[in-house]
Amino acid sequence: MKENRIFTVGVGIVAIMLFALSLGRLLGENAPQKYKISIVVDCSSSAGWDKFRKGLNAASKKYNIEYNFVTTGRFLSIQQEYLSLSREIKNGADGIITELRATEGTGVLLNELGKSTKLELVDCEKEVTDPTVSISSIGVDEEALGEALGKEVLQSNLQNQRLRIGILAGNQNKGNMQKRLDALKKVLEKSEKEIVWIMEDKGQPRKDLEVANHKRSVDIIIALDNDSLEIATRYLRDTGRQFVELYGVGDSDELIYSLDAGMIRSLIVIDQYQMAYSAVVNLWQRLSNSRNTPGDQTVDFYVVRADNMYADGMERILFPTGQ
Repeated sequence: MKENRIFTVGVGIVAIMLFALSLGRLLGENAPQKYKISIVVDCSSSAGWDKFRKGLNAASKKYNIEYNFVTTGRFLSIQQEYLSLSREIKNGADGIITELRATEGTGVLLNELGKSTKLELVDCEKEVTDPTVSISSIGVDEEALGEALGKEVLQSNLQNQRLRIGILAGNQNKGNMQKRLDALKKVLEKSEKEIVWIMEDKGQPRKDLEVANHKRSVDIIIALDNDSLEIATRYLRDTGRQFVELYGVGDSDELIYSLDAGMIRSLIVIDQYQMAYSAVVNLWQRLSNSRNTPGDQTVDFYVVRADNMYADGMERILFPTGQ
């Protein structure tokens, strides 16, 4: 009897082990594949990517994605960025989300990269690419954004005066930024506002701003991207020029604080969280051979002022949790 019990127990243990092994294999077969993707953007340490990172975190958790947010400085050329992208492909990235430093000359490079990996573009514009490569992009309606920013400036407390306006135009090598600037200029010029200077980012924006405003001072500064607006905010604070009105595009904590404090009159906030989230989803669909092949998409932007920044729904845009 004792030997029978020992035999029975032994058989039971073996059966449990076989069941566990079979179950493990079954779960392993049914588990979603974990893809590895890389994120390559210009100046990755910029606070302008903070909300974007939170969108990446949320989407990667849901879709079982492992991502590498590549450490980058400022790309001096599209060729330098191409080398960075090629390196990520060589290191085994299944797909890449990237913001192109420039637009001109990118078509050929994207066609080449697209043969080796899946690409998703954010906050930029591309040249025409081979349709078989299937590269989509996510951005904002630049014409609508530029027009909205211009209309905010026309509401200035100084509107009864002949306003002198300076524009920090950011990276004008990007086609989307050119559209943003053109739309803004149309609104201002139609209302016969004087644009005193337009300054592109050539690598030393603070110094260029000081020189430009010393030659011809302005009543209003408009900045077309997060980093330019931060520079303008610090410049006005450091020089005590609190009388200069400030408008622009961005969403960093520094800018939100300056808006709340009244230093920035109006802030255009692009939904960077949704941009990143959608980019991950689109890339996952391509990698998993989903039937729903994504095309180009646009995300919303919001006009935020001190009097509406804590309104229902706006806090979610300004302070996303990343969960």
